[in-house]
This record gives sequence, C-alpha cells and structure tokens, in this order.
Amino acid sequence: MSTSLLAPVRLTVRVTIGNRPERRSARAAVRGSGSGRLRPSSRSSSTLRVVRAESSSPDAVDGGVSRAGRREAISGALAAITFASNASIASLALADDDVVAAPVSAPPKILVVGATGQTGQLVVDELRRRGGAGITAAVRSPEKASKLGIDRGGVDLLPGFDVTAPASVLAGPMKGTDVVVICTGFVPGNPFKMAQAAHAVDNEGVVHLVDAAKAAGVKRVVLISSILTDGRAMGAADSPGFKITNAFGGVLDEKLVGEKHLQASGVEYVIVRPAGLRGEPPKTRLVATPGNAMASGEVSRELVARVMAEAAFAPSAANKIVEIAEEGTFAPGYTPEGVEGYLVGDDKSRWFP
Repeated sequence: MSTSLLAPVRLTVRVTIGNRPERRSARAAVRGSGSGRLRPSSRSSSTLRVVRAESSSPDAVDGGVSRAGRREAISGALAAITFASNASIASLALADDDVVAAPVSAPPKILVVGATGQTGQLVVDELRRRGGAGITAAVRSPEKASKLGIDRGGVDLLPGFDVTAPASVLAGPMKGTDVVVICTGFVPGNPFKMAQAAHAVDNEGVVHLVDAAKAAGVKRVVLISSILTDGRAMGAADSPGFKITNAFGGVLDEKLVGEKHLQASGVEYVIVRPAGLRGEPPKTRLVATPGNAMASGEVSRELVARVMAEAAFAPSAANKIVEIAEEGTFAPGYTPEGVEGYLVGDDKSRWFP
C-alpha cells in the first residue's frame, strides 16, 4: 500500500462542551507522509491534519481512496479531534453526507459520602447546580435524605451506606464511580465515647472508603479534613487551635491517619482542609494556601462546598492539599505568612496552589 497527497476535505464536526452542543467546522488535510499518524494542528484546536493511505481497491473513489478507507480515516480522526479540543465528539460528517458516528463521552459519576451532614448537603447542592455529572448521595437513612431534599434534581440515593463497614462491602456500590467526595466527620457527643467515634469515622472510616475506592477503580477521591491536622509536624501542637480541636477525641490525630492512607493509596486525591466552619454565607474573600500553613481562621460552609465541588473536576487540584479560610478571620499572631499572595476570592484557577 502506497501513499499519495490528496486534496483537503471539508468536515463538519458536532462538538459537545459541557452540556451545550455546538457545530464547528474542521478541515482534514490528507498528507502523504507514509506514517499513518493523526496530528492535531498547532494553529487551531478545530483544525486537523490526517494522514491517509491510497487504496488499490476496485471501489476506490476521490483520488484513489475507497469509501471504506475514508470512513476508517475519519474514525481515527475523531480521537485526534477529541485530544485537540478536549471535547466530546458526537458525529463527524463529510460534505457528501458520509457520516461516521462516535460515542459521546458519558458525564463523570460522582459519589458523595456523608451527604446528609451540614457540609455534605451543600456539596450535593453545589454539584447539582454545577451540572455535567451524575450524582449519587451515599447515605445511611434514605428517609432522612429525602426529608432533607438530597434526592432533588436527579440526585440518586445509595441507602444503607455505612463507612464503618469493611472496604470489601463498600467497594461494590462504588463500581462505575469516577470521583468519590468524602464529607464525613464524627460529631462530638458523649464525652466518654468521643475518642472511639473519632477513630471509627475519621480514621478507620476514611481508610475503608479509600481502600474501597481503589478496589472499585475510582479515579479521584476528594476528602474533607481540617487545618492543623498535621499540626505536630508544622510546629503548632501548642497552638490554641490544635489543643482545643484535638481535645475532641484526638480527632486531628485520627484525621491525619486517614489523610496519610489516602496519599499512599495510589488513587488520585484532593484533600481540602477548612478552618473553623461557619453556617453563615461568606463575608470576605477566600484564602487558599498549600498544606500546613494555617493555624487559625474561619470559613463559611458554602465556600467549603464550592471548593469541594471544584476539586472533583479541576485537573490542577490533583494530588494536592489545600487549606481554606476567609480573609480577616485569623487570630492575632496566627496569620499565614505571605497571606496576600493567597487571597484568591472567586478565581478558581488559584484555588489549588
């Protein structure tokens, strides 16, 4: 089989970006390099150069390339266009109405664990508003979840989900999930059982979820944690924030075990460490720093939910720890060094330094 230089062919491409399809024009120029490779053009994400082989088949058309050969070339071009435009290709058509269909990329599937908690509810709401994903809320009580409206707007419920169950039990329902967002955290109650509860939820519970996610082939785990989780390593073990928070069942030490297990798991992760949580709407700009920078501060749960939802999608968040608070909420003497450089506000491109 030899190659020959043929005239460019006008192609019409239907591209789906997010939830909005739009039509774009793309040109496939056939080049006889003999390599058979597909190369996206450096000039435009919608321009494609395709190497095609000449055919000696009796049904050859258009300068020696058979209809079947042309279809094969177009099918290969779909992968290159997807790579060049980072979009989902629905169909590709030649000017003479030859059409090659291609599957549209399915939206990612996100499982939110702890969806009935105060922050978990807001995370589900934020993901629902954002769109572009299939959302499932893992809950222990479906009745409670429905009463809270968790299942509104097409959100599915996964009932009877208990993080204290073995990973082998949790992995089954996770199969087919792309991202797991963990919004769990023990709620202080009986002072004589706080250590037991913190260990069961923030330590073993996270370990179970991470192991289950890995076994199920989950691509990313987003974990809510807390500032000062690694307070001992950052020299803040004597800070008021560490002492007060860790007095509740040693929760920061328990959270650290869960964090370290996630980091060592081999699953792509994002760890979000909020400062002290507030139920009110945000009052000031968001501050987002790398890990082990904050020893005080406050942040609205609404802001935490926005960051958690963004962490489920953002490529820039991969394998990072981010600590978040609101501007002006730091205790005297505990303002992070260089905080001016971390005043990110609504600029999502800077949320994961």
